[in-house]
Amino acid sequence: MLWLRQKAASGFVFRDGVVPRRFLRKDCAVVVTNRCSFVIGVGLCSIFLGAGLLEAGPAVGPLSVHPTNPRYFTDGSGKAVYLTGSHVWNNFQDWGYTDPPPQLSYTDYLNNLKQHNHNFIRGWAWEQAKNFPGFADFYITPHPFQRSGPGNALDGKPKFDVYSFNQAYFDRIRSRVMEAGSNGIYVSVMLFEGFSIELKGKTMGSPWIGHPFNVNNNINGINGDTDGDGQGKEVHTGSIPAIVSIQQAYIRKLVDTLNDLDNVLYEISNESHGDSQDWQYSMINYIKGYESGKAKQHPVGMTVEYPNPSNSDLFNSPADWISPSPADSDGFLYTTNPRASSGDKVMILDTDHLGLIATVTWAFKSLTRGHNTAFMDPKYGVITDKYPDKPEYEVFRSALGYTRSYAERVNLAAMIPQNGGSSPSSTGYCLYNSGKEYLVYQPGTGAFTLTLPAGTYAYEWFNPDTGSVASSGIDTWSGGDRTFTPPFSGDAVLWLGPSPPVAVIDASPTSGVIPLLVNFDGSDSYDPDGTVVSYAWDFDNDGSIDSSDMITSHVYVSKGDYLALLTVTDNDGLTNTASVEIAVAPQPGDFDDDLDVDQEDFGHFQACLTGLAVLVSDSNCMNANLDGDSDVDQDDFRIFHGCMSGANVPADPACDD
Repeated sequence: MLWLRQKAASGFVFRDGVVPRRFLRKDCAVVVTNRCSFVIGVGLCSIFLGAGLLEAGPAVGPLSVHPTNPRYFTDGSGKAVYLTGSHVWNNFQDWGYTDPPPQLSYTDYLNNLKQHNHNFIRGWAWEQAKNFPGFADFYITPHPFQRSGPGNALDGKPKFDVYSFNQAYFDRIRSRVMEAGSNGIYVSVMLFEGFSIELKGKTMGSPWIGHPFNVNNNINGINGDTDGDGQGKEVHTGSIPAIVSIQQAYIRKLVDTLNDLDNVLYEISNESHGDSQDWQYSMINYIKGYESGKAKQHPVGMTVEYPNPSNSDLFNSPADWISPSPADSDGFLYTTNPRASSGDKVMILDTDHLGLIATVTWAFKSLTRGHNTAFMDPKYGVITDKYPDKPEYEVFRSALGYTRSYAERVNLAAMIPQNGGSSPSSTGYCLYNSGKEYLVYQPGTGAFTLTLPAGTYAYEWFNPDTGSVASSGIDTWSGGDRTFTPPFSGDAVLWLGPSPPVAVIDASPTSGVIPLLVNFDGSDSYDPDGTVVSYAWDFDNDGSIDSSDMITSHVYVSKGDYLALLTVTDNDGLTNTASVEIAVAPQPGDFDDDLDVDQEDFGHFQACLTGLAVLVSDSNCMNANLDGDSDVDQDDFRIFHGCMSGANVPADPACDD
């Protein structure tokens, strides 16, 4: 009998209900629920919620704005999908100071994301072949257009044919998006790049020198600098019909390449100038219109313009998701005290637009204010002389992974963010579903208050600086303003939520010979704060439900070791699974496993018969040693003869002695 009645002592969420054994003490048992795994047992079972504990499955979708909580996407399951991750400038194209530029080890990059429990990146698309604002002699490849000539462009290579696509570019994008998806990572595919058409106030490294729409770089006479100022700002305004036509053809080609994939989002452009909003709106609508006739539709995003950023342009756009600049028009700063998401748009706060913020505090403030997050990560970049990796960035990567673990643990679709103030939490940072579930962040230290309806709650204290659970359990509180004091100093996270049920199996017998009738009883299962409402038995761990009765039975007709599972569901919709091992042995003498003992079995036995005190040397004959005395002799024959039943006649179950 498997008893799991102990009170929860410590625990943390692991996706898919998997708690790696190396993180458990030997005296711990695992209770797997649909949203979390509580680790319970004698004493405190310490767990380190470190990077790389969650096994990523493939990213499913396509994503769409959640119908009841539009702060987040959903994958169609009804679950809210929280996005967080770290991205680099060269994850789609190769770029660097050399020609050809170095290639990113893309698989290593994805593995690093998985190890930190990240599930989102922006896939960068650079339009120019040479230079970057502030960096001369900078090279980028491949590109969506063929470089066929005749003649050479300003970078010394064949000119572009902007009416002919380079299939290798689209094949690479598809391959990289697919590889990310197989690792559970969603990719925002960038279409255009604001730093590809102008200097952005820099004095060197003009990207326009290498842009395909520079009239000196293409064979088609396309001129993106109609005002002759040596920059290509017009390319991102929609003012040149021939360029708009090419851009639309490029969008169609890219959408055709990626439409069948689930893990795709689109981003119109990274930091195009402040006069680009109408062009970006038209491109958003063009993608939506083109995908409307296809099998799948994917979210389209708009990120802040630069220079002259305007968050109102983002909120007024037809985009599904946005990434803002540091400050709203009223001066509210997303860098220090993110405004709670209203749900008007899915918000992805990106340190690329906010400045290189990399603190645990910002990660949890953003989470508890209803935002998704992204880190502009220099780890795999090539301009490390200006943007080096730092030790605090590794801490930040882990912190983003912690926020995702909590976002996946809670019923995020039902939770709203506190918008400052003192209700429900005096800290001002709280995701909550009143009376059901709370995720509170304390950015300072010491006690805080939480307005809490009376009830029984599971609780957990998490230290975001060390990445560990300090304590957890189940308790009952009266209603009103309750004071909570973290069991450690510094920043703290408190989770309160419904207690999962506890599945308890009584199985008898748990071993025997075929056919083995096992009686299963789940009546001792219980729910600490409610009732168990359903039972689901899977007698052989094949994923199929074999019985929905509280008390049931099953006959095992094949030998083997089986894992029988009971999953119980409570009135809150939480589930918990318990298991018991069933060992089923063959009938003595039934050497060919056909459920009878007949002449075919006798042939096997006769070949093994050795006589008195002659040891069995052939491993195939060990099963013929029916009396267990290390030889096969007349004593074994008498047992075998008593079991003889004839073809298609079941052997006597009493033949096991």
